[in-house]
Amino acid sequence: MRGACGLAVVSLLSALSLAQEFQNPKLIDILPYKGSHAPIIAPNNGYPILISTDQNMMTITVAISGVSYSANFRQSRDFKSSVLVVGDLVPARLEGDKLILKKPNGKEAKASVTRRAQLGLDP
Repeated sequence: MRGACGLAVVSLLSALSLAQEFQNPKLIDILPYKGSHAPIIAPNNGYPILISTDQNMMTITVAISGVSYSANFRQSRDFKSSVLVVGDLVPARLEGDKLILKKPNGKEAKASVTRRAQLGLDP
């Protein structure tokens, strides 16, 4: 028990020390999904029409310093799940509770970390 806590602290400290600069962690998983939201009801000559507010999203998981981090990102024209390849190295960094990825066009995509997991530990 004490060893596992110590490993978690060391992993957290190493992740925090590397938080300011981009690393090239391995892309572990990409899960595309559609974020469902209530539609907008708009008038159209007295007849209501529904306008969809669904968004194409993706959960991206990367491995940084022996810990996997997952975050939900919104897909856009220049950042789609179909162009990312599991196993590739992606420029990423941690900033507090945010995972920041560098898009192919050089801009940054930021999302809150939704899951952390130790890698390579046997129960």
